[in-house]
Amino acid sequence: MHGPGLGEAALTRRRVLGFAGAATLAGAAALAGARPAAAAGRSFTFDLLFNVPHTDNMQGLAYRRGRFYVGFDVGGGHGVIREYDRDGTTLKESAPLAVGHAAEISADRDGLLYVATGGGTNPTKVNVVDWSGEPEVVRTIDFGALGNSGLVAVDDRRDGLLVHAGPGDQGPFVFAFTDLDGTVRSTFDLGYQGVPQGLEMAGDKVLYYTNNAITVLDRAGNILEAIPIPLTGESEGLAVAHAGRGTRVFFGYNKPNRVYAMTPVFH
Repeated sequence: MHGPGLGEAALTRRRVLGFAGAATLAGAAALAGARPAAAAGRSFTFDLLFNVPHTDNMQGLAYRRGRFYVGFDVGGGHGVIREYDRDGTTLKESAPLAVGHAAEISADRDGLLYVATGGGTNPTKVNVVDWSGEPEVVRTIDFGALGNSGLVAVDDRRDGLLVHAGPGDQGPFVFAFTDLDGTVRSTFDLGYQGVPQGLEMAGDKVLYYTNNAITVLDRAGNILEAIPIPLTGESEGLAVAHAGRGTRVFFGYNKPNRVYAMTPVFH
């Protein structure tokens, strides 16, 4: 990672606090769309990391080795992906690519970007983008049979993907663990938690980003906790990075476009 550390005072930031309810729900409650009751729990601080220097329709977010990858819906079924450093300096951008809404992006160990089409009326597809040279779509995995409203996360521990889909943005949703070719290994269902905006894996925990909240689930779909985020604008995109024994969590907002870091690290 380049530049000052996440906690250094040199970073211009806005700090806000949120609390994670520690209540655990059974699978049946998760299917019904229930959320954990508000409860005293861990506190988190949400620090403004950088303001995105582009005003396009910001959507997905990914992180890899000190770089942030932001997807923008530019219309006509196309999206542009831009790479930024942690200060928000633009390092690289793609031409418009046929990645749909670019609703969520996740990076694998080799630097490939997995980009979900998203949108409540768009059949779910995951486009694999090679970022090593001139960015290009090298493969498309069709998950249309799962539904619309697609999101994707790389599942490093299982060398696979986690794909989110449903009949529309109001759910109910299916979360499918697949291999890298799109073969479904297991699924769980989840009711509406809010408009779907981002998805990532933190070890064996699922982080599901909806408007102003991150819901934490286990691999069976049981809700473990919910982390409210007291910010304004529209939530857009979730990203993670390994940090010792924890996971650093980053998330986006638009109106205006910006990226935040959650502290402390998520365990």
